[in-house]
Amino acid sequence: MFILYIFILLLVMALVSFIAKKKAYAIATVESIIILILTILYAFVRFYGYTGGMVSTFSYPIDTSIGFSFSVGITPISMVLLFLTVAIMSMAIFVSGRESYDRRFYGLMMTTEAGLFGLLISRNFLFFYVFWEAVIIPVFMLIAIFGGEKKESASLKFFVYTQIGSVFLLLSILTLFSFYSNSYHHGFTLNMGKLLSPAFISGYITPGQPFWTDFILFGFFIAFLVKMPSFPLHSWLPDAYTAAPYPVTIVLSGAISLMGGYGFYAVIFPIASLVGSTVAWIIIGLGIISLIYFAMVAMFQENMKKMMAYASAASMGFISISLGVGILSTGYNTYTSISGGIFQILAHGLIMGLVFSSLYIIKLNTGSESNLTVRGLFREMPVVSAFFLGGLMASLGLPGLAGFISEASIVLASYETLGLLIFLVIFGMIITASYHVWAAQKALNGPYNEFLGKVKDGSRGEIAALSLLFILILLLGIYPSLFYHMIFVYIKGGI
Repeated sequence: MFILYIFILLLVMALVSFIAKKKAYAIATVESIIILILTILYAFVRFYGYTGGMVSTFSYPIDTSIGFSFSVGITPISMVLLFLTVAIMSMAIFVSGRESYDRRFYGLMMTTEAGLFGLLISRNFLFFYVFWEAVIIPVFMLIAIFGGEKKESASLKFFVYTQIGSVFLLLSILTLFSFYSNSYHHGFTLNMGKLLSPAFISGYITPGQPFWTDFILFGFFIAFLVKMPSFPLHSWLPDAYTAAPYPVTIVLSGAISLMGGYGFYAVIFPIASLVGSTVAWIIIGLGIISLIYFAMVAMFQENMKKMMAYASAASMGFISISLGVGILSTGYNTYTSISGGIFQILAHGLIMGLVFSSLYIIKLNTGSESNLTVRGLFREMPVVSAFFLGGLMASLGLPGLAGFISEASIVLASYETLGLLIFLVIFGMIITASYHVWAAQKALNGPYNEFLGKVKDGSRGEIAALSLLFILILLLGIYPSLFYHMIFVYIKGGI
Protein backbone atom coordinates (compact mmCIF):
# COMPACT_ATOMS: atom_id res chain seq x y z
CA MET A 1 0.00 0.00 0.00
CA PHE A 2 2.89 2.37 0.75
CA ILE A 3 4.03 2.15 -2.87
CA LEU A 4 0.63 3.57 -3.88
CA TYR A 5 1.19 6.53 -1.57
CA ILE A 6 4.57 7.16 -3.23
CA PHE A 7 2.86 7.11 -6.62
CA ILE A 8 0.17 9.58 -5.51
CA LEU A 9 2.87 11.85 -4.08
CA LEU A 10 4.68 11.66 -7.42
CA LEU A 11 1.52 12.75 -9.26
CA VAL A 12 1.16 15.73 -6.92
CA MET A 13 4.81 16.64 -7.43
CA ALA A 14 4.39 16.51 -11.21
CA LEU A 15 1.53 19.00 -10.92
CA VAL A 16 3.59 21.24 -8.63
CA SER A 17 6.42 21.25 -11.18
CA PHE A 18 4.04 22.54 -13.85
CA ILE A 19 2.72 25.41 -11.76
CA ALA A 20 5.96 26.45 -10.07
CA LYS A 21 6.80 29.88 -11.42
CA LYS A 22 10.20 30.25 -9.81
CA LYS A 23 13.02 27.84 -9.06
CA ALA A 24 11.46 25.10 -11.18
CA TYR A 25 14.80 23.30 -11.39
CA ALA A 26 15.35 23.29 -7.63
CA ILE A 27 11.80 22.12 -6.95
CA ALA A 28 11.97 19.28 -9.50
CA THR A 29 15.38 18.18 -8.21
CA VAL A 30 14.15 18.01 -4.62
CA GLU A 31 11.00 16.19 -5.73
CA SER A 32 12.91 13.56 -7.68
CA ILE A 33 15.33 12.97 -4.79
CA ILE A 34 12.44 12.55 -2.33
CA ILE A 35 10.86 9.92 -4.59
CA LEU A 36 14.23 8.20 -4.98
CA ILE A 37 14.77 8.00 -1.20
CA LEU A 38 11.23 6.77 -0.51
CA THR A 39 11.53 4.10 -3.21
CA ILE A 40 14.87 2.87 -1.85
CA LEU A 41 13.45 2.69 1.68
CA TYR A 42 10.40 0.81 0.44
CA ALA A 43 12.56 -1.66 -1.50
CA PHE A 44 14.72 -2.34 1.54
CA VAL A 45 11.78 -2.88 3.88
CA ARG A 46 9.66 -5.01 1.56
CA PHE A 47 12.33 -7.08 -0.20
CA TYR A 48 14.91 -7.66 2.52
CA GLY A 49 15.06 -11.43 2.91
CA TYR A 50 12.71 -11.94 -0.06
CA THR A 51 11.52 -15.54 -0.43
CA GLY A 52 9.09 -15.29 -3.35
CA GLY A 53 5.72 -14.04 -4.54
CA MET A 54 4.20 -10.63 -5.13
CA VAL A 55 4.13 -7.98 -2.42
CA SER A 56 2.04 -4.89 -1.67
CA THR A 57 -1.04 -5.99 -3.59
CA PHE A 58 -3.95 -3.56 -3.60
CA SER A 59 -7.13 -3.41 -5.67
CA TYR A 60 -9.89 -0.82 -5.82
CA PRO A 61 -12.93 -1.88 -7.90
CA ILE A 62 -14.17 0.73 -10.37
CA ASP A 63 -16.60 -1.15 -12.65
CA THR A 64 -17.14 -4.76 -11.63
CA SER A 65 -19.34 -5.45 -14.66
CA ILE A 66 -16.25 -5.55 -16.87
CA GLY A 67 -13.72 -6.45 -14.20
CA PHE A 68 -12.25 -2.94 -14.23
CA SER A 69 -10.27 -2.05 -11.12
CA PHE A 70 -7.18 -0.12 -10.13
CA SER A 71 -4.84 -2.93 -9.09
CA VAL A 72 -1.33 -2.54 -7.72
CA GLY A 73 1.31 -5.18 -7.13
CA ILE A 74 5.08 -5.30 -6.88
CA THR A 75 7.37 -8.12 -7.99
CA PRO A 76 11.18 -8.13 -7.95
CA ILE A 77 11.07 -7.33 -11.67
CA SER A 78 8.99 -4.20 -11.18
CA MET A 79 10.92 -3.24 -8.02
CA VAL A 80 14.27 -3.38 -9.79
CA LEU A 81 12.95 -1.29 -12.66
CA LEU A 82 11.26 1.15 -10.27
CA PHE A 83 14.64 1.72 -8.67
CA LEU A 84 16.19 2.26 -12.11
CA THR A 85 13.43 4.67 -13.08
CA VAL A 86 13.71 6.94 -10.07
CA ALA A 87 17.53 6.86 -10.18
CA ILE A 88 17.69 7.75 -13.87
CA MET A 89 15.03 10.45 -13.61
CA SER A 90 16.81 12.03 -10.64
CA MET A 91 20.07 12.09 -12.59
CA ALA A 92 18.42 13.48 -15.74
CA ILE A 93 16.76 16.29 -13.82
CA PHE A 94 19.87 17.11 -11.80
CA VAL A 95 22.25 17.48 -14.76
CA SER A 96 19.79 19.78 -16.58
CA GLY A 97 20.49 22.65 -14.18
CA ARG A 98 23.09 24.41 -16.31
CA GLU A 99 20.63 25.14 -19.11
CA SER A 100 17.65 27.46 -18.93
CA TYR A 101 14.75 25.05 -19.01
CA ASP A 102 11.42 26.38 -17.81
CA ARG A 103 8.72 24.82 -15.65
CA ARG A 104 7.18 23.02 -18.66
CA PHE A 105 10.35 20.98 -19.03
CA TYR A 106 10.40 19.86 -15.42
CA GLY A 107 6.65 19.27 -15.34
CA LEU A 108 6.94 17.00 -18.37
CA MET A 109 9.93 15.20 -16.86
CA MET A 110 8.06 14.51 -13.63
CA THR A 111 5.01 13.41 -15.64
CA THR A 112 7.21 10.96 -17.52
CA GLU A 113 8.46 9.58 -14.20
CA ALA A 114 4.88 9.27 -12.94
CA GLY A 115 3.87 7.39 -16.10
CA LEU A 116 6.76 4.94 -15.75
CA PHE A 117 6.02 4.48 -12.06
CA GLY A 118 2.35 3.78 -12.74
CA LEU A 119 3.21 1.34 -15.52
CA LEU A 120 5.49 -0.70 -13.27
CA ILE A 121 3.05 -1.00 -10.37
CA SER A 122 -0.12 -1.62 -12.42
CA ARG A 123 -1.68 -5.07 -12.30
CA ASN A 124 -4.68 -4.16 -14.46
CA PHE A 125 -4.16 -4.19 -18.20
CA LEU A 126 -6.26 -1.09 -18.82
CA PHE A 127 -4.14 1.01 -16.46
CA PHE A 128 -1.02 -0.67 -17.85
CA TYR A 129 -2.02 0.66 -21.26
CA VAL A 130 -3.01 4.10 -19.92
CA PHE A 131 0.39 4.58 -18.27
CA TRP A 132 2.12 3.19 -21.35
CA GLU A 133 0.54 6.05 -23.30
CA ALA A 134 1.15 8.52 -20.48
CA VAL A 135 4.90 8.07 -20.98
CA ILE A 136 4.85 8.58 -24.73
CA ILE A 137 3.11 11.97 -24.75
CA PRO A 138 5.42 13.95 -22.40
CA VAL A 139 8.55 12.48 -24.04
CA PHE A 140 7.21 13.49 -27.45
CA MET A 141 6.62 17.03 -26.15
CA LEU A 142 10.04 17.20 -24.51
CA ILE A 143 11.72 16.43 -27.82
CA ALA A 144 9.41 18.64 -29.90
CA ILE A 145 9.68 21.69 -27.62
CA PHE A 146 13.18 21.52 -26.16
CA GLY A 147 15.06 19.47 -28.74
CA GLY A 148 17.77 20.65 -31.08
CA GLU A 149 18.12 20.45 -34.84
CA LYS A 150 15.34 18.56 -36.66
CA LYS A 151 13.38 18.23 -33.42
CA GLU A 152 10.01 18.35 -35.21
CA SER A 153 10.69 15.42 -37.51
CA ALA A 154 12.49 13.46 -34.78
CA SER A 155 9.66 13.85 -32.28
CA LEU A 156 7.06 12.98 -34.91
CA LYS A 157 8.93 9.83 -35.93
CA PHE A 158 9.22 8.80 -32.27
CA PHE A 159 5.50 9.40 -31.76
CA VAL A 160 4.42 7.52 -34.89
CA TYR A 161 6.57 4.47 -34.17
CA THR A 162 5.53 4.24 -30.53
CA GLN A 163 1.86 4.85 -31.31
CA ILE A 164 1.82 2.04 -33.86
CA GLY A 165 3.29 -0.21 -31.20
CA SER A 166 0.65 1.01 -28.73
CA VAL A 167 -2.17 0.12 -31.11
CA PHE A 168 -0.90 -3.45 -31.37
CA LEU A 169 -0.49 -3.58 -27.59
CA LEU A 170 -4.12 -2.55 -27.09
CA LEU A 171 -5.38 -5.06 -29.65
CA SER A 172 -3.48 -7.89 -27.96
CA ILE A 173 -4.90 -6.89 -24.57
CA LEU A 174 -8.45 -6.82 -25.95
CA THR A 175 -7.97 -10.21 -27.61
CA LEU A 176 -6.84 -11.72 -24.31
CA PHE A 177 -9.81 -10.07 -22.60
CA SER A 178 -12.18 -11.54 -25.20
CA PHE A 179 -10.74 -15.04 -24.77
CA TYR A 180 -11.13 -14.82 -21.00
CA SER A 181 -14.71 -13.55 -21.08
CA ASN A 182 -15.78 -16.23 -23.56
CA SER A 183 -13.94 -18.99 -21.70
CA TYR A 184 -15.36 -18.16 -18.30
CA HIS A 185 -18.88 -17.31 -19.51
CA HIS A 186 -18.84 -13.55 -19.05
CA GLY A 187 -16.37 -13.59 -16.18
CA PHE A 188 -14.95 -10.26 -17.31
CA THR A 189 -11.57 -9.16 -15.99
CA LEU A 190 -8.61 -7.04 -17.02
CA ASN A 191 -6.48 -8.25 -14.14
CA MET A 192 -2.99 -9.06 -15.46
CA GLY A 193 -2.53 -11.95 -13.03
CA LYS A 194 -5.66 -13.69 -14.28
CA LEU A 195 -5.17 -13.00 -17.99
CA LEU A 196 -1.55 -14.16 -17.84
CA SER A 197 -2.11 -17.09 -15.46
CA PRO A 198 -0.83 -20.51 -16.55
CA ALA A 199 -4.23 -22.07 -15.82
CA PHE A 200 -6.00 -19.76 -18.26
CA ILE A 201 -3.28 -19.75 -20.93
CA SER A 202 -2.75 -23.50 -21.03
CA GLY A 203 -6.42 -24.35 -20.64
CA TYR A 204 -8.11 -21.96 -23.04
CA ILE A 205 -5.53 -20.53 -25.44
CA THR A 206 -3.63 -23.21 -27.30
CA PRO A 207 -1.59 -23.52 -30.48
CA GLY A 208 -4.76 -25.11 -31.91
CA GLN A 209 -6.05 -21.55 -32.34
CA PRO A 210 -3.11 -20.37 -34.46
CA PHE A 211 -4.41 -17.07 -35.80
CA TRP A 212 -5.50 -15.53 -32.52
CA THR A 213 -2.57 -16.97 -30.60
CA ASP A 214 -0.13 -15.59 -33.14
CA PHE A 215 -1.97 -12.26 -33.18
CA ILE A 216 -1.69 -11.87 -29.40
CA LEU A 217 2.02 -12.57 -29.50
CA PHE A 218 2.60 -10.43 -32.58
CA GLY A 219 0.93 -7.40 -30.99
CA PHE A 220 2.90 -7.69 -27.77
CA PHE A 221 6.19 -8.26 -29.56
CA ILE A 222 5.72 -5.26 -31.88
CA ALA A 223 4.91 -2.93 -28.96
CA PHE A 224 7.85 -4.05 -26.86
CA LEU A 225 10.44 -4.30 -29.65
CA VAL A 226 9.70 -0.72 -30.74
CA LYS A 227 10.42 0.57 -27.24
CA MET A 228 13.70 -1.27 -26.70
CA PRO A 229 14.38 -0.50 -29.67
CA SER A 230 15.24 -3.59 -31.70
CA PHE A 231 16.16 -4.14 -35.32
CA PRO A 232 14.24 -3.52 -37.61
CA LEU A 233 11.93 -1.25 -35.57
CA HIS A 234 14.67 1.18 -34.59
CA SER A 235 14.46 3.95 -37.19
CA TRP A 236 13.23 6.47 -34.64
CA LEU A 237 16.33 5.95 -32.48
CA PRO A 238 19.11 7.99 -34.20
CA ASP A 239 16.86 10.99 -34.83
CA ALA A 240 15.24 11.03 -31.38
CA TYR A 241 18.45 10.46 -29.42
CA THR A 242 20.31 13.11 -31.42
CA ALA A 243 17.59 15.76 -31.46
CA ALA A 244 16.55 15.33 -27.83
CA PRO A 245 18.24 17.48 -25.18
CA TYR A 246 20.75 15.47 -23.15
CA PRO A 247 18.52 15.02 -20.07
CA VAL A 248 15.84 13.54 -22.33
CA THR A 249 18.42 11.31 -24.05
CA ILE A 250 19.28 9.95 -20.59
CA VAL A 251 15.60 9.17 -20.11
CA LEU A 252 15.28 7.57 -23.56
CA SER A 253 18.25 5.26 -23.06
CA GLY A 254 17.76 4.44 -19.39
CA ALA A 255 14.04 4.65 -18.72
CA ILE A 256 12.06 4.40 -21.98
CA SER A 257 13.98 1.35 -23.17
CA LEU A 258 13.11 -0.49 -19.95
CA MET A 259 9.45 -0.47 -21.00
CA GLY A 260 10.18 -2.95 -23.77
CA GLY A 261 12.25 -5.17 -21.50
CA TYR A 262 9.61 -5.05 -18.78
CA GLY A 263 6.98 -6.09 -21.31
CA PHE A 264 9.16 -9.05 -22.33
CA TYR A 265 9.52 -10.40 -18.81
CA ALA A 266 6.26 -9.29 -17.17
CA VAL A 267 3.85 -9.96 -20.06
CA ILE A 268 5.35 -12.31 -22.66
CA PHE A 269 7.37 -14.64 -20.43
CA PRO A 270 4.32 -15.65 -18.30
CA ILE A 271 2.62 -16.82 -21.52
CA ALA A 272 5.78 -18.46 -22.88
CA SER A 273 3.84 -21.69 -23.49
CA LEU A 274 2.22 -19.92 -26.46
CA VAL A 275 5.58 -19.00 -27.96
CA GLY A 276 6.70 -21.73 -30.31
CA SER A 277 10.32 -22.57 -30.94
CA THR A 278 10.22 -20.80 -34.31
CA VAL A 279 9.15 -17.52 -32.73
CA ALA A 280 11.72 -17.92 -29.97
CA TRP A 281 14.48 -18.38 -32.55
CA ILE A 282 13.24 -15.30 -34.43
CA ILE A 283 13.53 -13.25 -31.22
CA ILE A 284 17.03 -14.60 -30.62
CA GLY A 285 17.91 -13.78 -34.22
CA LEU A 286 16.68 -10.21 -33.83
CA GLY A 287 18.74 -9.88 -30.67
CA ILE A 288 21.92 -11.10 -32.37
CA ILE A 289 21.32 -8.90 -35.41
CA SER A 290 20.68 -5.89 -33.16
CA LEU A 291 23.86 -6.56 -31.21
CA ILE A 292 26.06 -6.84 -34.29
CA TYR A 293 24.35 -4.31 -36.57
CA PHE A 294 24.08 -1.50 -34.02
CA ALA A 295 27.65 -2.12 -32.86
CA MET A 296 28.95 -1.85 -36.43
CA VAL A 297 26.94 1.30 -37.10
CA ALA A 298 28.17 2.85 -33.85
CA MET A 299 31.76 2.18 -34.89
CA PHE A 300 31.50 4.61 -37.82
CA GLN A 301 29.82 7.51 -36.00
CA GLU A 302 31.71 10.80 -35.74
CA ASN A 303 29.26 12.16 -33.17
CA MET A 304 29.77 10.54 -29.75
CA LYS A 305 26.15 11.08 -28.72
CA LYS A 306 24.89 9.19 -31.76
CA MET A 307 27.58 6.55 -31.26
CA MET A 308 26.41 5.85 -27.72
CA ALA A 309 22.78 5.89 -28.88
CA TYR A 310 23.54 2.94 -31.13
CA ALA A 311 25.62 1.37 -28.34
CA SER A 312 22.56 1.58 -26.10
CA ALA A 313 20.43 -0.22 -28.68
CA ALA A 314 23.14 -2.86 -29.17
CA SER A 315 23.16 -3.60 -25.44
CA MET A 316 19.41 -4.13 -25.48
CA GLY A 317 19.95 -6.90 -28.02
CA PHE A 318 20.93 -9.08 -25.06
CA ILE A 319 17.35 -8.73 -23.77
CA SER A 320 15.92 -10.42 -26.86
CA ILE A 321 18.56 -13.16 -26.68
CA SER A 322 17.75 -13.67 -23.00
CA LEU A 323 14.02 -14.08 -23.59
CA GLY A 324 14.40 -16.45 -26.54
CA VAL A 325 16.92 -18.62 -24.70
CA GLY A 326 14.77 -18.58 -21.57
CA ILE A 327 11.82 -19.93 -23.56
CA LEU A 328 13.83 -22.63 -25.34
CA SER A 329 15.85 -23.74 -22.32
CA THR A 330 14.82 -25.60 -19.20
CA GLY A 331 15.80 -25.55 -15.54
CA TYR A 332 18.82 -23.59 -14.39
CA ASN A 333 19.59 -22.18 -17.85
CA THR A 334 16.13 -20.65 -18.01
CA TYR A 335 16.43 -19.07 -14.57
CA THR A 336 19.91 -17.72 -15.33
CA SER A 337 19.00 -16.36 -18.77
CA ILE A 338 15.88 -14.52 -17.65
CA SER A 339 17.49 -13.23 -14.45
CA GLY A 340 20.48 -12.04 -16.48
CA GLY A 341 18.18 -10.27 -18.92
CA ILE A 342 16.38 -8.39 -16.15
CA PHE A 343 19.72 -7.47 -14.59
CA GLN A 344 20.86 -6.28 -18.02
CA ILE A 345 18.03 -3.72 -18.12
CA LEU A 346 19.15 -2.37 -14.75
CA ALA A 347 22.85 -2.34 -15.64
CA HIS A 348 22.24 -0.83 -19.08
CA GLY A 349 20.10 1.98 -17.68
CA LEU A 350 22.62 2.98 -15.02
CA ILE A 351 25.57 2.72 -17.41
CA MET A 352 23.92 4.80 -20.12
CA GLY A 353 22.93 7.32 -17.47
CA LEU A 354 26.59 7.69 -16.51
CA VAL A 355 27.79 7.83 -20.12
CA PHE A 356 25.30 10.43 -21.35
CA SER A 357 25.59 12.52 -18.16
CA SER A 358 29.39 12.64 -18.53
CA LEU A 359 29.11 13.39 -22.23
CA TYR A 360 26.60 16.16 -21.49
CA ILE A 361 29.06 17.88 -19.15
CA ILE A 362 31.79 17.48 -21.77
CA LYS A 363 29.50 19.05 -24.38
CA LEU A 364 28.63 21.98 -22.11
CA ASN A 365 32.28 22.66 -21.21
CA THR A 366 33.88 22.14 -24.62
CA GLY A 367 30.99 23.06 -26.91
CA SER A 368 31.45 19.85 -28.92
CA GLU A 369 30.48 16.18 -28.84
CA SER A 370 32.36 15.19 -32.00
CA ASN A 371 35.18 12.71 -31.66
CA LEU A 372 36.94 14.67 -34.43
CA THR A 373 37.09 17.73 -32.16
CA VAL A 374 37.15 16.44 -28.61
CA ARG A 375 40.69 15.15 -28.09
CA GLY A 376 42.92 14.57 -25.06
CA LEU A 377 40.36 15.65 -22.50
CA PHE A 378 42.19 14.05 -19.60
CA ARG A 379 44.50 17.09 -19.52
CA GLU A 380 41.75 19.67 -18.92
CA MET A 381 38.84 17.59 -17.53
CA PRO A 382 40.47 14.68 -15.67
CA VAL A 383 37.59 13.89 -13.32
CA VAL A 384 34.70 13.95 -15.80
CA SER A 385 36.91 12.16 -18.34
CA ALA A 386 37.53 9.42 -15.77
CA PHE A 387 33.81 8.93 -15.25
CA PHE A 388 33.19 8.91 -18.99
CA LEU A 389 35.89 6.26 -19.33
CA GLY A 390 34.29 4.29 -16.50
CA GLY A 391 30.96 4.40 -18.30
CA LEU A 392 32.54 3.22 -21.55
CA MET A 393 34.30 0.34 -19.79
CA ALA A 394 31.09 -0.67 -18.04
CA SER A 395 29.22 -0.51 -21.35
CA LEU A 396 31.65 -2.90 -23.04
CA GLY A 397 31.22 -5.38 -20.17
CA LEU A 398 34.44 -4.98 -18.18
CA PRO A 399 34.62 -7.49 -15.28
CA GLY A 400 33.95 -5.88 -11.92
CA LEU A 401 31.24 -3.59 -13.29
CA ALA A 402 27.49 -4.20 -13.58
CA GLY A 403 27.41 -4.83 -17.33
CA PHE A 404 29.68 -7.86 -17.02
CA ILE A 405 27.34 -9.68 -14.63
CA SER A 406 24.31 -9.49 -16.90
CA GLU A 407 26.11 -10.22 -20.16
CA ALA A 408 28.05 -13.12 -18.65
CA SER A 409 24.84 -14.64 -17.26
CA ILE A 410 23.12 -14.46 -20.64
CA VAL A 411 26.10 -15.81 -22.59
CA LEU A 412 26.69 -18.71 -20.19
CA ALA A 413 23.00 -19.64 -20.16
CA SER A 414 22.81 -19.37 -23.95
CA TYR A 415 25.70 -21.64 -24.88
CA GLU A 416 23.76 -24.91 -24.63
CA THR A 417 20.84 -23.54 -26.67
CA LEU A 418 22.73 -21.52 -29.29
CA GLY A 419 25.62 -23.88 -29.90
CA LEU A 420 28.00 -22.42 -32.47
CA LEU A 421 25.77 -19.36 -32.86
CA ILE A 422 27.24 -18.17 -29.57
CA PHE A 423 30.25 -17.06 -31.63
CA LEU A 424 28.03 -14.45 -33.31
CA VAL A 425 27.19 -13.04 -29.88
CA ILE A 426 30.88 -13.02 -28.97
CA PHE A 427 31.66 -11.34 -32.30
CA GLY A 428 29.18 -8.58 -31.44
CA MET A 429 30.80 -8.17 -28.03
CA ILE A 430 34.24 -7.86 -29.65
CA ILE A 431 33.00 -5.13 -31.98
CA THR A 432 31.42 -3.37 -29.00
CA ALA A 433 34.68 -3.47 -27.07
CA SER A 434 36.58 -2.18 -30.12
CA TYR A 435 34.67 1.04 -30.68
CA HIS A 436 34.41 1.78 -26.96
CA VAL A 437 38.20 1.56 -26.60
CA TRP A 438 38.64 3.54 -29.83
CA ALA A 439 36.32 6.30 -28.55
CA ALA A 440 38.14 6.46 -25.23
CA GLN A 441 41.51 6.63 -26.97
CA LYS A 442 40.51 9.45 -29.32
CA ALA A 443 38.45 11.60 -26.95
CA LEU A 444 40.30 11.19 -23.68
CA ASN A 445 43.93 10.32 -24.43
CA GLY A 446 46.59 11.67 -26.70
CA PRO A 447 47.40 15.33 -27.39
CA TYR A 448 44.82 17.89 -26.33
CA ASN A 449 43.00 19.83 -29.06
CA GLU A 450 44.22 23.36 -28.32
CA PHE A 451 41.39 24.86 -30.40
CA LEU A 452 39.04 23.95 -27.55
CA GLY A 453 40.84 26.48 -25.39
CA LYS A 454 40.87 26.38 -21.61
CA VAL A 455 37.93 24.33 -20.32
CA LYS A 456 36.75 23.59 -16.81
CA ASP A 457 36.14 20.24 -15.21
CA GLY A 458 32.75 19.35 -13.78
CA SER A 459 31.33 21.22 -10.80
CA ARG A 460 31.30 19.67 -7.34
CA GLY A 461 27.63 18.80 -7.63
CA GLU A 462 28.11 17.19 -11.03
CA ILE A 463 31.10 15.18 -9.84
CA ALA A 464 29.18 14.05 -6.76
CA ALA A 465 26.26 12.86 -8.91
CA LEU A 466 28.54 11.02 -11.33
CA SER A 467 30.35 9.47 -8.37
CA LEU A 468 27.14 8.07 -6.90
CA LEU A 469 26.13 6.59 -10.23
CA PHE A 470 29.54 5.00 -10.81
CA ILE A 471 29.68 3.63 -7.25
CA LEU A 472 26.32 1.97 -7.83
CA ILE A 473 27.55 0.41 -11.10
CA LEU A 474 30.69 -0.79 -9.31
CA LEU A 475 28.67 -2.12 -6.35
CA LEU A 476 26.38 -4.13 -8.62
CA GLY A 477 29.41 -5.49 -10.44
CA ILE A 478 31.04 -6.65 -7.20
CA TYR A 479 27.91 -7.57 -5.25
CA PRO A 480 25.18 -8.37 -7.81
CA SER A 481 23.13 -10.31 -5.24
CA LEU A 482 21.87 -6.95 -4.03
CA PHE A 483 19.29 -7.34 -6.81
CA TYR A 484 20.19 -10.52 -8.67
CA HIS A 485 19.24 -12.91 -5.86
CA MET A 486 15.66 -11.75 -5.48
CA ILE A 487 15.18 -11.74 -9.26
CA PHE A 488 16.47 -15.31 -9.48
CA VAL A 489 14.24 -16.45 -6.59
CA TYR A 490 11.17 -14.89 -8.19
CA ILE A 491 11.84 -16.34 -11.65
CA LYS A 492 12.58 -19.79 -10.27
CA GLY A 493 9.42 -19.75 -8.17
CA GLY A 494 7.31 -18.66 -11.12
CA ILE A 495 8.33 -21.52 -13.45
